[in-house]
Amino acid sequence: MSNSSRKASRPAHHANSSATAFVNPWPSASAPTWGELAQSSFPLGLYKDEHLRHEKARELKVVKPDWGTASLKDRNIDKATSVIGTWLGHASALVEIPPIDNIEQKSLWLLFDPVFSMRAGPTVNSGVARFKTAPCQVEDLPGCDAVFISHNHYDHLDAPSIRAIEQKFPQAKYFVSLGIKQWMSSMGVPVEQIWEMDWWENREYCPEDFGIDTRPASTNQINFKFSCVPAQHNSARSPIDQGRTLWCGWVVERFIRTQDESSASKATRKGLIYHAGDTGYRRTSRSDVVCPVFQEIGKRFGAFDLSFIPIWRGGTLGFFSSWGLRLSHQDFPAAHHASPADAIAIHLDVRSRNTIGIHFGTFVGSENESYEAMIEFAQACDRHSVASLDSMGDDEYGRAGLLDIGDSLAVPTL
Repeated sequence: MSNSSRKASRPAHHANSSATAFVNPWPSASAPTWGELAQSSFPLGLYKDEHLRHEKARELKVVKPDWGTASLKDRNIDKATSVIGTWLGHASALVEIPPIDNIEQKSLWLLFDPVFSMRAGPTVNSGVARFKTAPCQVEDLPGCDAVFISHNHYDHLDAPSIRAIEQKFPQAKYFVSLGIKQWMSSMGVPVEQIWEMDWWENREYCPEDFGIDTRPASTNQINFKFSCVPAQHNSARSPIDQGRTLWCGWVVERFIRTQDESSASKATRKGLIYHAGDTGYRRTSRSDVVCPVFQEIGKRFGAFDLSFIPIWRGGTLGFFSSWGLRLSHQDFPAAHHASPADAIAIHLDVRSRNTIGIHFGTFVGSENESYEAMIEFAQACDRHSVASLDSMGDDEYGRAGLLDIGDSLAVPTL
C-alpha cells in the first residue's frame, strides 16, 4: 500500500497508522503567519485599574458545595426533570442525573477532569500552584459512577486525584481518549473499568451497569450514551510525548422509552450534557477561520441542556500576572485555548441552552486574570444576546454565566 493510500485510510487527526500520534486537522489550528505576527502588538502590558472597578468584575469565591440544593430551590425546578452541574474549579465538574420516576433510585454521578491537588504537575511539589483552593476533596463527593478525561495535561489529569477516586469509588468506570488507558491502569484502575475512545465513538449503558437498581419495574426504560467528540488542543506530560495521546470533549445523553415501544429510534432524549475539555477555536483572535467541529457537534446532538466550556488559557503562563503583568490573548497565538469571546461562539455553535464557563480563575497568577475573563465573557454574552444564567425565560440564544468555585446550577431537561 502506498503512503498516500495509508494516509487516506486513517482518520485525518491520526498522524500515523498505529494511532499513537495525533494532530488537529483543521486550518483553524495552524500557527499564525509571519504577517499575522507582524500585525500583533507586544503581548505584555500592565493591568489597568478599570479592571478592578468594572461592574462585571467580582471576587471569585470558593464555596462549600451543596450539590444543587439551593439552585433547585431558587429556580423552583423539579429535581426529577433536571440535571445538576457543580463546578469544582478549573475544568473539574460533577454532574448529577437524577432518576426520572423513582425517587428511591440513586442518581447517576459523572465526574469530568477531576483535579483536587494543590499543584498541577508531575509531583505534588512541582507544577502550577492553585490560586484558589479546591472546594472539596474526593471523600466529600456524593457519588462518582463515571470519570471522563479530556486529555493528559496535568491540569486535567492528576495522579493523586485518580488514585483517591479509585479508592473511594472502586466501581467507577473511566472514559478516556486514545493513549491514556495504560496510564490509567498504572494508577491502579482495573483495565476492565477503562474505556479508551476515538473521536465520534460512543458507548451505551443501562442504569444497572452502574449499580442502579431499577426495580420495581418502571414504566420507563433508561439508557445512557457517552460520546467522545473532537476538540482543538494538544497533549503532553513531558517534552518528549507531544501529541502522543488524543484530546477530546465528551457528550452524555440519557434516553427514555416506555416499555411498549419496540424501536430505539422512538426513544425520547431527556438529558444532554457537553464538556468541551480544553479547546481553542481560531488561530489568532483576529482570524475569521474557526474550528468547524463545534457546529458539527451542534448538528449531531442538538440543543445541550448543560455545557461546560473553557474560557481562558492554562495556568502555565500565570506567572506573568503574578508579576503584575498582563498577557494579552489578543496578541498571542490562541489556537489551543478559547478566549471568553470564543467560548460564547462555541456556546452558539453547539446550540447550548445553558453554559457554565470553566477553565479560569483557579490556576492563575492573580485576581486580575479572573476579572479580565469575567469582563470579556460578560461583554461577549451582551454582544450575542446570550442571557445570564439567572434568566428564567425561553431565551433564543441560550444562557451562559460564571459560578463560584463549588457552586451548582440546576437546569430542566427538554
